[in-house]
Amino acid sequence: MMRWAIIALLLLLLCACQEKFSLDELAGARTTFVVGDTTYLEIVPPYEGFNEPHGILMGNDKLLYVADTKNNRIVQMDIAGQVLGTRTIVRPNAISQDMRLDLLVTGICVERSGDSVAAIFRLKLVPASHSIGSAVIDTLWKESARPQRRFVGIAAMPDNQFLVARQGPDLSSFVDPDTRVLRFGSDGGFITPVGDLVTRAGSGITDINQPTGLARFPNSRDFIILQSSVGVAYGAIYMVYQSNAEFEGWVPKYDPARQDQRFIDFVRPNRFVRPEGVVVDGKRGDIFIADAAQDSIFKFDNQGRFRSESFGQSRSAGRMLRPSGVAFFDRTLYVLDSQTNRILRFRLSTDF
Repeated sequence: MMRWAIIALLLLLLCACQEKFSLDELAGARTTFVVGDTTYLEIVPPYEGFNEPHGILMGNDKLLYVADTKNNRIVQMDIAGQVLGTRTIVRPNAISQDMRLDLLVTGICVERSGDSVAAIFRLKLVPASHSIGSAVIDTLWKESARPQRRFVGIAAMPDNQFLVARQGPDLSSFVDPDTRVLRFGSDGGFITPVGDLVTRAGSGITDINQPTGLARFPNSRDFIILQSSVGVAYGAIYMVYQSNAEFEGWVPKYDPARQDQRFIDFVRPNRFVRPEGVVVDGKRGDIFIADAAQDSIFKFDNQGRFRSESFGQSRSAGRMLRPSGVAFFDRTLYVLDSQTNRILRFRLSTDF
């Protein structure tokens, strides 16, 4: 009897001395990030081969498009990470896709004078059987007279009109300051600046100073514009489209000047430093914002409440260093990192 007790004790000690299985071993190709009470899983391997990329899009055609900025190209990929094709564009920065499946890309056009000027391009994929390498490219707009201007965001509307965020150093002109959001028709013709946003440094909810990105809500004309926190209080502005007999245009969804909205998380002053990418989960309405300066992904629900699933570099073992773009599809968040030159993929543990 004593012998069996000793054997049982030895077995218990041996089991206690063994290392526990890590979640990495059990999950296979997953890496764990714990944020508060929520576990995030990174799907590995990441997609690599870029050079300071700055824009990513999950298209209406369910393909990934990357503005591979320093490689001067647009990369077309499937969701498994396989490169389907590339197309040369000088310094591409932002991408959108309209309902005709045309790609809209902001980049640079080199003039005969040698000046590099901001430009907007259209790539016609459908006539090219969706081969990006042979798609016709039209130059829709150039800022030839103002070579210091740059287009930093673009968003196609449901009717194929589109908005473009423009940035530049000269804000002195009341009529045409460098920093504006511009509205274009479905044919690419310029319509008007979006006057509902005010070009100036300031603490108002609609003040824009140094835009960094722009994205539209799915099946809607609502959009979010991002900007550097320098000179302004709000790095992300959520604009809602309204059209009635008295008004047509955009108004802020959350306005801290209103007593009932002043404590909404989305409009907490100085929350962001340099947000550069934003995407909306079309099913849940969650908003993801990538802040390149804080190495973080901020998540808000459809009521503007901050979510604890937000995460950053301090919790990701240094793997995410400068997130500059985000895309979302099938419960998976794609994060474009312009410093590590990779696309990282994340999914909530509850979604596996």
